[in-house]
Amino acid sequence: MILLNQHNESGKAEKLMQLKGTFQITDWQETVIQTFDSGAKLSKALVSQSYSGDITGSSEVQYQLNYETTGNACFNGFEFITGSLGDAPCQLTLKQDGTFEKGVAKSQFVIISSATHPELLGLSGSFISGEAGQATYVVG
Repeated sequence: MILLNQHNESGKAEKLMQLKGTFQITDWQETVIQTFDSGAKLSKALVSQSYSGDITGSSEVQYQLNYETTGNACFNGFEFITGSLGDAPCQLTLKQDGTFEKGVAKSQFVIISSATHPELLGLSGSFISGEAGQATYVVG
C-alpha cells in the first residue's frame, strides 16, 4: 500500500491511498443471451476471482459482454470483493467498464460502495489481464 500526496482545491496536501496487486480468475460461467446473423453476440458471465497484494480475499463479478464478429468485446459489470486490506476486514463494490481485444482484457473501475473503508469511495482504478486468467490491478 502506498500513500500518495495530492493537493486539494485549497492547496493543502492530502494523503491518498494507492493499492496494487493481482487477481486470479477461479471460475467463469458465461451464458449467451443473444446471437446475431453477423456472428456478434451478447453474453452474461458470473466470475469468481482470488485477490493477492494490498487487497487479499475473493470476489464475485457479474459481467455483461458485447462480442463483435472479430471476437473482441466490450463489457461492464459489478464486482463485490470480500477479504482484507492490511490487517482490517475489507468489503468493496466496484463498477467496471472494459474491453477484451486480441486476448487481453482491460478495465477501468470505480469503488462505488464499501461497508468497511468509506475513505476509498470514488477512487478509480484499472486492471489488465496477463496469462492464464491472472491480471494486475491498481487503485488510486
